[in-house]
This record gives sequence, C-alpha cells and structure tokens, in this order.
Amino acid sequence: MQVSERMSTPAITITPETSHHTALRLMQDHGMHHLPVVDRQGQLVGVVAERDLLLAVGHYLQNPIEVAEVMVRNVVTVAPDTLLTEAAGLMVRHKIGGLPVMNAEHQVVGVITETDIFRAFVAMVESGEGAALLRSK
Repeated sequence: MQVSERMSTPAITITPETSHHTALRLMQDHGMHHLPVVDRQGQLVGVVAERDLLLAVGHYLQNPIEVAEVMVRNVVTVAPDTLLTEAAGLMVRHKIGGLPVMNAEHQVVGVITETDIFRAFVAMVESGEGAALLRSK
C-alpha cells in the first residue's frame, strides 16, 4: 500500500510568518498535530509541531511569536508512491509522528501520520489482508 492511499489531503500549510496563535487554531480546527511550513513559492521550508508551539507559548505570552521561531527546518519527507511500511520506518527511526508528502515538483500534496498508518493496519487486519502480519513465526 502506498502513502497516497492513506495520506491526508489537501495539505494544510502555513508560512514562516504565521503567528503561533493562528497555527494552533488551524491544528485544532483540522485535528492535526503538525503543519508543513512553506515559503511564498510553495516550497517546503519546515514543519511545526503542536507540542513545540504550546511550549513556546509559555515563554512568549507577552509577545506573539511566528512559526519560523519554533519550526524544524531539516524535514524528512516522502513521495506519494512511498510504501506505508517505508514511511512507518522513517517515522520510527527519526522519532516523528508525521511526514509531509511531496510531489515531483517539490510541492506539499499531503501529510501522512502515524494515525493514518495505524488506520491502514487496522483496516488490513479487519479485512483479512493483514492476518499473516499477526501470526507468530
């Protein structure tokens, strides 16, 4: 199964200049915990996590901050045709909960999260496709 079959689309993105309040509201409104950050040309420049925004809020109650101040700039990404197992492995190795999905033009087209992968796993097991995965050797 490929990432494109389970990723969340369309990608909800923000810019580095987005305030932390706006980013948190978008996450809450869309049930997300990570948002890709893109520049004016739509190129990925980072990812911001809800946890990082919440931690930063305590330090900046007086002065609002921009996403650029807390985003991660070295982002691990996948393509739509990446296998779910490969995406899951990347998340485990890098200790991250989601990956931006990039097309050939380097545009963010979606996000795949650990929840998306768990849902795919449950669907496979319930349909009988994943029964072999659960058998002990």
